[in-house]
Amino acid sequence: MHSVFDKAINVLWSDGRLLTLHGPTPLAAPFAVALAELPPRGPVVPGLPIRRSDFDLSKADSVALEMPRGPLAFTPDALPKPPCARALRSGAGLGARQALERGMAAGDLVTLAKAASDLIGFGEGLTPAGDDCVLGALAAIHRLAPEWLTSDRSLLHRLAEAAQSRTTDVARDFLLEALAGRFAEPVLAVLTASSAGLAEHAARKLLAMGATSGADTLCGIRLGCRALETRIVSR
Repeated sequence: MHSVFDKAINVLWSDGRLLTLHGPTPLAAPFAVALAELPPRGPVVPGLPIRRSDFDLSKADSVALEMPRGPLAFTPDALPKPPCARALRSGAGLGARQALERGMAAGDLVTLAKAASDLIGFGEGLTPAGDDCVLGALAAIHRLAPEWLTSDRSLLHRLAEAAQSRTTDVARDFLLEALAGRFAEPVLAVLTASSAGLAEHAARKLLAMGATSGADTLCGIRLGCRALETRIVSR
């Protein structure tokens, strides 16, 4: 057992990555399993050994968590503007967010990579605010311009290196999955919504995740969608 919380348990898997267990809700991470109910918290403590044989996945359903490419069915302004974490509203946070948006709007992968790298590990929390913002921006890229992440592998390598060396274990795995194009169900629901009303509804649900994680992720989604929509329109 890696870490135990009221609503989730993180298991350190044999490959060094995390497996998150939570209750019967949409998958809150691309490395999560939703259980009918979590085990009682008393006996489950960090450091408790667990074996692969302790899991019975014979009746489990799998969920596709890859972000499909496609146009947005709504304008970015249809999404609520979230009250992002204090770190993202600081001078350093605001500057990095603005640089990230400029890089995406201009298709400048060098600026994009530096800004995203500066945000990784920035702020406090189980998943720092900067990481959540980058995750949201990556979700927008995979939806609207996934070729960016294959045309220049140095972008992938730089962000993967930052994720593996400068942030928390949980944030690391969120970012590595995001670089591979896999996201939590609430994130997918926002970007694949078929109307502005459904996108706003999905965004409200995302906002409810964590103390500020949902809001900071939505901040990155709005930023990324706005920048990429501007780029698409200007072509």
